[in-house]
Amino acid sequence: MPEQQGEVANMSACGDQVPTYDDLLGTVQYLLEERKRLSQRLRFAERTVQEFSQQAQHAISLTSELQKRLAPTSQTEQKAGAGKPSTWIGGSWLAPSEEILAPAEKLWQDGNAQGALVFLEPLLRRPKPTVSEDVNVHLFISSILRASGDLAQASKYAEDGLVIAREADCYMLASKSQFHRGLCYLKQNRYAQAQWCLVLASHLEGHQEQIEANRVFAEERCRNAGPKDQGRKLDLDYI
Repeated sequence: MPEQQGEVANMSACGDQVPTYDDLLGTVQYLLEERKRLSQRLRFAERTVQEFSQQAQHAISLTSELQKRLAPTSQTEQKAGAGKPSTWIGGSWLAPSEEILAPAEKLWQDGNAQGALVFLEPLLRRPKPTVSEDVNVHLFISSILRASGDLAQASKYAEDGLVIAREADCYMLASKSQFHRGLCYLKQNRYAQAQWCLVLASHLEGHQEQIEANRVFAEERCRNAGPKDQGRKLDLDYI
């Protein structure tokens, strides 16, 4: 007993204290939050690795396709392969895309954004659309809403398009969704997230110039942002 009393007195003299219930509860809560944050970061890393892997596979496919296109072709084949010239509408939408979107693309190009949205809205309920049609309808609506300043809804439609593309395991449509998702983040001054989206969209055919210009802009803004600026940080739920 005297020895134990001496140890207690010793601890008191050294300033050591037995943790209280509140101390232990606080520690447990902190560890749970930390586990949640690390779990979210892990999911983000896994998704990034998956998309970069898809990019690598796509690059291999492009190389093979390029080799085929470099082979001599007849004039008949060349004429058959000629498509309509591409046009950027609203600075972010490359037309033509899907045939069902042609009337809406014409309306927006003529300055009638509201008319384009009215035309597009029923297409969201179209029975059994192809994956390409479904994703492009969502992304076209996102483009119009973003240009109109409705960033919250524009982001929602871009996210929905990405979900559809991922579930169908369609890399090119996922890349296109990341492009439009990145433009939404850019408009919201969330530069770090915009930069990541644009990196993941970097192999989107026909969009490389726009992607690179916006990625460089996001990178510069992120680099020049203050240390407390939220725009230079990735949200915990960003995947």
